[in-house]
Amino acid sequence: MGFFRFRKTIPLGKFFRINLSKTGTSLSAGRPGATINVRKDRVDGTVGIPGSGLSYKERLSNRGCASVFVLALMLTSALAGVFAWAI
Repeated sequence: MGFFRFRKTIPLGKFFRINLSKTGTSLSAGRPGATINVRKDRVDGTVGIPGSGLSYKERLSNRGCASVFVLALMLTSALAGVFAWAI
């Protein structure tokens, strides 16, 4: 027996996305081949070969300060990108 899935991705520039699904919301940062996904309860990292369908996903952290650290790192890199673009 099958089941239905729901997923919607909203791009926020070149490297960031908001992901909506029936299980919750998450923020993704990265490029094809390497992505970090931050949810309220965990941080996941994915690396793969773009276009091949092959990838490896690993949980980097459960709840706690690691999620805040990764989110701060992503925001810092976004601001650095905007600053570099402005120069």
